[in-house]
Amino acid sequence: MIKITWNDYEFKVIQYGLGIFNSDIKGHRHSANSYELHYIVGGEGRLITETKEYKLVPGVFFVTGPDFYHQQNTSKETPLQEIYIYLLGSDKKSKNSLVTTFMNTTFYFGRVKKLKSYFEQIIKEDSEKRIGWENAIEGIILQLLVNVTRLYLPNSFEYSYENVNINDSRFLLIEQAFIEGDNNMTLTELSDKIGVCERQTQRLLKKYYGKSFKELKRG
Repeated sequence: MIKITWNDYEFKVIQYGLGIFNSDIKGHRHSANSYELHYIVGGEGRLITETKEYKLVPGVFFVTGPDFYHQQNTSKETPLQEIYIYLLGSDKKSKNSLVTTFMNTTFYFGRVKKLKSYFEQIIKEDSEKRIGWENAIEGIILQLLVNVTRLYLPNSFEYSYENVNINDSRFLLIEQAFIEGDNNMTLTELSDKIGVCERQTQRLLKKYYGKSFKELKRG
């Protein structure tokens, strides 16, 4: 089994590969410390969460983490094709800010074409199995994790090895959402982005801003 050590935190690579969806994937949730990275390379379909539906087309990248409900429906005419990586983290708590941010983000969705090469390299290494292929895959996934976490953070984020409070990491995600989001962003969408329920999102907004979601939207 391939293992990834990222700033003293270990992930096991449980499964990876190129999947073609000849039928829908019923709704499910991942277990604690489990993360699946998906990159759509062909076909089309729909990702269904508890609060929203998303269109799946080539170039879409999304992450589904612990206890995040999701279902994937595929087109019968043009079946979905995706490259996926299933990671299981250890029970150990990380003191690293990047790892903490990745672990704390239970859902991400976007069109991120620059990540495609990482997924394709993993499949290439696995199919050819040249000497050192497992080490090569370890290195590619480590680079991928760093670049995925960069998507979650504002450009002004400063890297630190110090222990980061989980809610402080969520604060960074909230900051990014309000900076980069549009005026139509809903409380549900913000809650999905930071991986907590709407009630907890409101509590965090009160803690960091002293305002409710509606008050912040009004500026």
